[in-house]
Amino acid sequence: MALVGHADIQKQMDSLSSDRARIAESTAKTRQLVESAEAESERAKVAIQRYQDGCTIVVAVSSPKDLATLSKGEPVLDRITKNPLPEGTVVCDINGSTAVLKSNSQGVPVADDFAFTGNRELALSLVKKIHGAKVFYNTPEK
Repeated sequence: MALVGHADIQKQMDSLSSDRARIAESTAKTRQLVESAEAESERAKVAIQRYQDGCTIVVAVSSPKDLATLSKGEPVLDRITKNPLPEGTVVCDINGSTAVLKSNSQGVPVADDFAFTGNRELALSLVKKIHGAKVFYNTPEK
C-alpha cells in the first residue's frame, strides 16, 4: 500500500514540476512580448520625430520620381553624384522606416539604426512638403 501511495505522490510531484515549467516558460514569453512591444513603441516615437525633423526621403536610383524602400546595410546614394550620402544623415522612406547612415567595415555609410512608424500618413505628409515635386511609389519587386 505504501509503495502504491509513494508512486502516486511521485506522479503528482512530476506533474506539478511539469506545470511549473510550463508556467515559467509562458511567463517568460509574455514578458518578452511586452518588452518587445515597449521597445517598438519607443522606436516608433524616434521614427515620428525623424519625420517631423525632416529626414531625407529616399528615391529610386533609376528614377528620382519613384520612391524607394530603405534596406538595412545598403548605402543611400546622392541621386546626382551617385556617391553615398554622408555618415549621420537621417533617411526615411514612404513605408514609415527611418534610418541613420553609419559607416560599415569598408567605411561606406549604410542604412542602420532603424526605427519604424506605422503612420504612413506622416510619411506621405513629408512627400507633400517637397513643393512642386511629383514623386510616385511603386511596390518593390523581389
